[in-house]
Amino acid sequence: MRLRTPKLACKELKISLKTLEYLHEQGIIEAVVTSNGVRRFDLDSIASKKNKSRLANLPPALDPYRPHWVTPKQAREILGVSNPTLISWEKQGKILCRRMPNNYRVYDVNSLRFDEETL
Repeated sequence: MRLRTPKLACKELKISLKTLEYLHEQGIIEAVVTSNGVRRFDLDSIASKKNKSRLANLPPALDPYRPHWVTPKQAREILGVSNPTLISWEKQGKILCRRMPNNYRVYDVNSLRFDEETL
């Protein structure tokens, strides 16, 4: 369970508060009220099985399981690694990479597989 305050949930999902409330009303995101009355949103509830049909209609930014293709520079900044490390991980199959029609690389940062050597 990834419980977040409304403000943090909006920031992480890159959506407005109104959109977050709408998704909650539609049952796509579950909210938990803590003992002190503060609402927390469960971001993992987006991918629950009962919402499977709705996931097909979600924008890619809201679905953590869809590929999130970024440029090598963005991937290095997100992952905090150097260019040789990123290329090494690509060769070892630890991160998905594909080529665009102009032959540039793009990486799927959601596909990164960690093991003892990666850390």
